[in-house]
Amino acid sequence: MDPRLQRSLRIHSMFLIGALVVQYTLGMYVNLFVSFPDNSSQGQLWEFAWSQPALAAHIILAILIFFGSVVLCIRAARQAARSKDRRWITCSLIGLLAVFAAGASGASFIPSQTDLYSYSMSLAFLIAIFSYGWPLITSQRVEPS
Repeated sequence: MDPRLQRSLRIHSMFLIGALVVQYTLGMYVNLFVSFPDNSSQGQLWEFAWSQPALAAHIILAILIFFGSVVLCIRAARQAARSKDRRWITCSLIGLLAVFAAGASGASFIPSQTDLYSYSMSLAFLIAIFSYGWPLITSQRVEPS
């Protein structure tokens, strides 16, 4: 694998891990300190969600992480086509699926307030962190040229 691309993929992966940690922290804050109104319609719950700064930041960051995950997956696929190392494509695809699952769970949680969706977000976070971290700990560190 091209050492410059390897380094670039590592940096991209580290950025996503950092963003996921911030995302998890925002999610925990929302879980502990934001109380959704009872007996509200789905539209009212979404309106309430966007009126809460921490939750709005959580939603916006989720969208950015999703796009970053898509870009990493595309970059890894392009590199995998040139080399025999499939680790980056596999890990980035699993990470993308986990990020998508977390987002879908979050989008389901807001209108339903079902704890299972909150729990599945946290499980998807763990899978994404592991997926983006795995190639970092299993590949040789590449020094800049």
